[in-house]
Amino acid sequence: MTLRPALFALASLTFIALTPLAHAGGGFFDAELKDLNGKPQKLTTLRGTPLVVNYWATWCSPCREEIPEFVALSKKYAGKVRFVGIAIDDAKAVSDFVKQYKVGYPTLVGEADAMALMKTEGNTIGALPYTVIYDSQGKRVSTTTGRLSGDKLEAMLKKLR
Repeated sequence: MTLRPALFALASLTFIALTPLAHAGGGFFDAELKDLNGKPQKLTTLRGTPLVVNYWATWCSPCREEIPEFVALSKKYAGKVRFVGIAIDDAKAVSDFVKQYKVGYPTLVGEADAMALMKTEGNTIGALPYTVIYDSQGKRVSTTTGRLSGDKLEAMLKKLR
């Protein structure tokens, strides 16, 4: 069980390195990922307001630490900033996690496709968690590899105004 995350990461990185990017030529907002019910969601619908995108996995300890802070900030900034989680994991594990942590913002699921999208957004090493902030025009204004504290994220959000 402890090897699962490492093997998944290795397989995903190998897949990304050996296949053309599914989103080449487009950006984040041109992509499509599935929601927790398996329904495809076009990311273009997220454009128009400041957006925090958090790539994570249920087996990632720093991800598990930062998500409660992201949940709190998503409530505090409701109507001003949108949050979306992109889980690099299987849908069942993600669904259970989202319920347990009371994640109220949209959560999308992907494996190799989400890893490829994350790579196009600047995370060439595939590390998790990875957070990207976009302004209301859809311009990427910040990326953070590794755990992002609630205080630091909030300071970034205040600069978007």
